[in-house]
Amino acid sequence: MVITVPDSYADVVERLCGEFDGRVPLQRVTQIVRQCCRETRGSDSPADPNPPGLEGLARQRLLAVSTGERTDSEGEVS
Repeated sequence: MVITVPDSYADVVERLCGEFDGRVPLQRVTQIVRQCCRETRGSDSPADPNPPGLEGLARQRLLAVSTGERTDSEGEVS
């Protein structure tokens, strides 16, 4: 029997840091993932460390940041 464990917040940050290495600094990746986590979770409750859609939303915003698209202070594409 194989038991799967959902990815943690740190796993998401690590994957995205690897994907955007050299284009987006670690601190910015972490900031964007944290903001996306709050948005997809709908509250600041730590109940679900990796809500559905978190990684995709963060990737979309990091891609915009890495290509120079305008974003607001929270990492949202304008």
